[in-house]
Amino acid sequence: MTTLNASVNPTQSGWRRAYPRVVEQPGPIVLKRRKIYILPTRSGLWFALVLFVMLLGSMNYNNSMGYALTFLLGSMAIVSILHTHRTLLGLRIEAGKVPPVFAGETAQFQLWLDNRGQAARYGLVWVRDARVDNTNWLRDSALQQIKSKTIIDVPAEKQVSLTIPVPTTQRGRVFLGRLTLYTHFPVGLFHAWTFVHFDVSTLVYPQPLGHKILPLGLEAENIGEGRPRDGGGEDFMGYRDYKPGDSPRHIDWKAVAREQDWMIKQFGGMGAAEVWLTWDDVAMLNDLEAGLSQLCLWILVAENQGAVYGLKIPGCTLEPDTGEQHSERCLQALALFE
Repeated sequence: MTTLNASVNPTQSGWRRAYPRVVEQPGPIVLKRRKIYILPTRSGLWFALVLFVMLLGSMNYNNSMGYALTFLLGSMAIVSILHTHRTLLGLRIEAGKVPPVFAGETAQFQLWLDNRGQAARYGLVWVRDARVDNTNWLRDSALQQIKSKTIIDVPAEKQVSLTIPVPTTQRGRVFLGRLTLYTHFPVGLFHAWTFVHFDVSTLVYPQPLGHKILPLGLEAENIGEGRPRDGGGEDFMGYRDYKPGDSPRHIDWKAVAREQDWMIKQFGGMGAAEVWLTWDDVAMLNDLEAGLSQLCLWILVAENQGAVYGLKIPGCTLEPDTGEQHSERCLQALALFE
């Protein structure tokens, strides 16, 4: 179970304010009563001021109708505190899978919101902090302009999916970071909030840039002559069992439709040589990111053409292969290259 720990941090003015932080946990989070915080909004403060003026007027003129209206509105405001708090109470949150993206694209982090209560939850606002390690309460308000906001409603006894967009600018690993969940439901007089932090991330591949002509690689002498290899010719040679990463173009779909085993058609003949994508091929660019972007583009081109390719960069060598899993391993090596 995820818990919240309150840590005290001094601000520049000398005041101390308890700032709750959420312990990172990959499992689901259930919002408990003590983990939800609530304060009046600006509208709530103005409403309280109006009630105070109404009370003074009723006391000054001894107006019983003024007393009745003042206490009626005051009691409604107090009841709204309970409804605002219950909008978050008991909500179950779980992180979903996040597909990798290329630099410059937006990573889509998925959350599952499970409402097991008998009442719908309206106006749930999710704010992702651009700065994960922001522990200064006063500086939080100054960072509102660099936060992204998502609003969602969760029906009663339903589970809905929420997507948090996270823009990316460079390769590597991007984290979801800290999320602030709050609501002003039902009348906007009170602000109830909590903090959620899932330890989830996704890979950001280099941006594919450069020219699309593949390098000749280590077997340039074979280009033009051809060589026999499985899947490289046009002569049908037989079947073999399906392996993860095999091209869908070689699957015997007729056998699959007859509910038989998944089989791969094998062809022989004269095919293209293996292509090595090496760091020496991009060394003339004299730029690390430009070189990785060029290698990334070549991987995509080679995979699209069904070529057999290998990757050789400092600290990592991947033998020639083909298929989706092989391309993912190559792109991951580029994303994490240092």
